[in-house]
Amino acid sequence: MVFVELPEVGATLAQKDTAGVVESVKAAADVYMPISGEVTAVNEALREDPSLANTDPQGAGWFFKVRLSDATQLDSLMDESAYAAFSS
Repeated sequence: MVFVELPEVGATLAQKDTAGVVESVKAAADVYMPISGEVTAVNEALREDPSLANTDPQGAGWFFKVRLSDATQLDSLMDESAYAAFSS
């Protein structure tokens, strides 16, 4: 990653809305909302060092935090084991 665009704190986004952009040296891609809600925090460290998304995605490389507006949307998301099976 060479660039990350994050949503603004306070933005209310629907599931599947574009929440930001990630860019590598070869391509750019949209970041989509997995659930609907209000953005409550963004990772400013990621703006300064986008490579954190690669080196520590479940730690220091988090993108943003969201206050859910519809908890039932969580039912359609993969858990860790389903994602591991999907990505392998």
